[in-house]
Amino acid sequence: MCSVIKMAVVTVNRWQIALLMYFAVIAILMISKPAMMFTADGQPKQWGVETSETTSVFSPMIVFPLLGILCYYLGVWFELLYT
Repeated sequence: MCSVIKMAVVTVNRWQIALLMYFAVIAILMISKPAMMFTADGQPKQWGVETSETTSVFSPMIVFPLLGILCYYLGVWFELLYT
């Protein structure tokens, strides 16, 4: 007798990959609070090119959307690579 094992096929699309990567990276950044993005008391820095404690070129309002775009393109790349 031949027994057939049916396995569930789970398809993952680019949006799921992108959202998973995005939320993971944002969670890591929010937990670690890097000094180039946050002040000493944990507040997000404002965007600016001057050198001060409250401004940074790498503020969260610039970095987070760019990470979203990057994660989407990585999701497209993974989808093309593995499908």
